[in-house]
Amino acid sequence: MSNLETNSPWHAGELTLQRLIGAEQQMAEIGSKVMRPFLTPQLQHFFPQLPFVAAAAVDAEGWPWVTLLEGAPGFVGASDEGRLELNVAPPSGDPLAPLLSSGASLGLLGIELHTRRRNRVNGLLRGSNGQWHLEVTHAFGNCPQYIHDWSAMQPVLPQPGTVLAMRDSTLDQLPELVLAHIDRALTAFVGSYAHTEQGLQVDASHRGGRAGFIRRRGADLILPDFSGNRFFNTLGNVLASGRAALVIPDFVSGDMLHLSGEARLVDEEAAGAHYPGAERYWCLTPRHIVWRPGIMRWRSHASEVAVEASALGPWQMLAPSSLQRVQVVDVVYETPQIRSFYLQGEALAPFSAGQFITLHVPYLDGTPLVRSYTLSGSSGQASYRISVKADGEGSRYLHKALKVGSELAVSQPMGAFTAVVSGSKRAHWVLLGGGIGITPLISLAHELTDAGRGPVTLVQSVREVAEAPFGEELLDLQARGLHLRRHVTGSDAAPNGWVPGRVSLQQVVADHELSTLQLYLCGPATFVQRYHQEALELGFLTEQIYTEAFGPSALTQAYAAPVAEQPIDVSFTHQRVVAQWQPGESLLETAEKAGLQPTYACRSGSCGECACTLKAGEVTYPEGVSAPKEKVLLCSARPAARSGKLVIDTMR
Repeated sequence: MSNLETNSPWHAGELTLQRLIGAEQQMAEIGSKVMRPFLTPQLQHFFPQLPFVAAAAVDAEGWPWVTLLEGAPGFVGASDEGRLELNVAPPSGDPLAPLLSSGASLGLLGIELHTRRRNRVNGLLRGSNGQWHLEVTHAFGNCPQYIHDWSAMQPVLPQPGTVLAMRDSTLDQLPELVLAHIDRALTAFVGSYAHTEQGLQVDASHRGGRAGFIRRRGADLILPDFSGNRFFNTLGNVLASGRAALVIPDFVSGDMLHLSGEARLVDEEAAGAHYPGAERYWCLTPRHIVWRPGIMRWRSHASEVAVEASALGPWQMLAPSSLQRVQVVDVVYETPQIRSFYLQGEALAPFSAGQFITLHVPYLDGTPLVRSYTLSGSSGQASYRISVKADGEGSRYLHKALKVGSELAVSQPMGAFTAVVSGSKRAHWVLLGGGIGITPLISLAHELTDAGRGPVTLVQSVREVAEAPFGEELLDLQARGLHLRRHVTGSDAAPNGWVPGRVSLQQVVADHELSTLQLYLCGPATFVQRYHQEALELGFLTEQIYTEAFGPSALTQAYAAPVAEQPIDVSFTHQRVVAQWQPGESLLETAEKAGLQPTYACRSGSCGECACTLKAGEVTYPEGVSAPKEKVLLCSARPAARSGKLVIDTMR
């Protein structure tokens, strides 16, 4: 937390995740109201009642640790608003014991299990020899979600067993009884930290779920992250530092397991399973482990799982995936705004020129960015190439995130914007592309030229020459027989090899028998619509014209009603799931966030694969996409401003 330049209580990691879900402005407005540099009277009354608190600190090697500090109620005091007194000396086997020193950064979580109240305090530790006080940097409350219905805590005389401390270790080295302790856990506490402009800030937080919500996968522990206050204190720290700690207590047996290791946010594929209700996942790879059996002085039992947690989970295996794993092997800067990414994988599915693939690239918070891009390379190659223009949030993120060595998942090639769909083995092929719409056409040019299927004319139209990709590649194709025309529309003058002004389709096809032509149009919707209309006026038959639009995909634009600005409930009746649409996301993203797997392909409103039946409510299409009557295209639709609850039947 805390950014001195903006006077924000949030640090860079927290801000990044808030920004990803569209909550940055909301959090900026409430941050200073809830993140106080002092203890409110309520907090001063709350902490002295507690028999234990969760505390987190960081060792000299940068590994965080978290534990439960115990004592008789009153061992935590709050005599004034600026500090908490901690009259405690943890046992020597506690990994936090050597970290308690004057000047240490400490994160504290007070939690009253039977009332489901919890509050957090972070600050600097002062004092010595079990007489400590914590100077408050931030104090704030948390909601009571995912805290189980525990009985009141009862004191016992602990009979601790032998402490097992393992440095530079892995999960598979733990005894079965310790692994079973993880598997049956209902509650865990997390220690995390970030280096901020104010220095090291440490945080302790709580996680709760059904037994088994902490998933063991090889050397990793996978934890689901549920809907919460959207502060992202813990996950923001994980993003910033790459490390975290867990303490997993058993309030019945008194056993306590401490783990510290590397942490990262992961997508569902990396998690290896789906946890219904989870919004994202994070992974801890333990490196240092301490097992302290029978150590706890306060015991309890959970009579009921928290109502919020009981409706979530359990872990479910993922359906067999048709996605292909690929690696970025090269990145070529075609223009300042367009980059080509070369992808290789094992036995990639072949494709026809003009088809596209759907990319699944994890965001920083582990949720997937899903976007479709046309394959721009030759279909004769064993690898894939996509060429991406940075003109939206998703494409700009790809430019930033994808580097040589990056790994991602892609779909099988899809789409019917191919030479095959024409049914012609030989024709005069006219390929007209506007801006980034050149991408499927250069692939078609390769395929048709290599196969010798008749003359190929490719027309490239751009506003400025500097915006034109594939310059040398097109000239090479021209040398191999391609008829190339290049137009620059933003200038009255044009360099050698370019024609100033808009393309005249009439001039392009002059002296050619119309019946021999096959016309392929790709570019912005207005571009495609203009030349589609001109082709019809020239005498082309509709079956001679093939279109692919970037952006709004319909040839006839529809009025777009205003989009709702507040969350809207969405009922997916076939699966009996009710989810909440959030501003900024499509209904397809809403469904996927709820754990559903609707059919889709292009994710841009072009293919119609995601069409479902709209039973109630009103949707709108900000990009001007047109949907069939009584249908909703999940990938492009948003709830309309005047809509109530949406009811959608995803049964096809």
